[in-house]
Amino acid sequence: MKKVTFLMLNLTVLAFLYNSFAENIYTKIYNPNNISEIVDSQEKYQIIKIVDGFGRKLKNVPLLAPKEILIKSIKDNYGIYVTDRLLEKWIKDPSKAPGRLTSSPWPDRIEIKSICKIDELTYKVKGEIVEITSNEVVSNGVAIRRPIILIVRKIGDYWLIDEIVLGNYK
Repeated sequence: MKKVTFLMLNLTVLAFLYNSFAENIYTKIYNPNNISEIVDSQEKYQIIKIVDGFGRKLKNVPLLAPKEILIKSIKDNYGIYVTDRLLEKWIKDPSKAPGRLTSSPWPDRIEIKSICKIDELTYKVKGEIVEITSNEVVSNGVAIRRPIILIVRKIGDYWLIDEIVLGNYK
């Protein structure tokens, strides 16, 4: 019985999240003639999930840690979100990887500003890394923002981050 309740709760949460992130899903349901809009909406939802998950891992990668610890942290935290090519780039030169520079503020999440489809297998996501301190945790505020551009590509059956460009702190 607990498994059924747990499953129903998970499905409810997933449905809520999907409706929160999907653009105009109700229009798409009632417009079955436009399949491309439905596909784009599902793809964008997957892109949002990847970028959001990646953004929540940034605080777990201590950029000033010894190289062995940093490389392990990059693999453990970013491995499921980025392409092998990008992961190898960061392992060869960890200074190029995003992550946590100081104990405070620390990166909390990525706020997506726009998602643009470049081609059938590529999206460009513009956003900001939101960094917070313990004060912002209490007040739900923001200490500092840093622009980020992510190129997300479909590799096989999965959407993965393939390129990242970090901007200067605002």
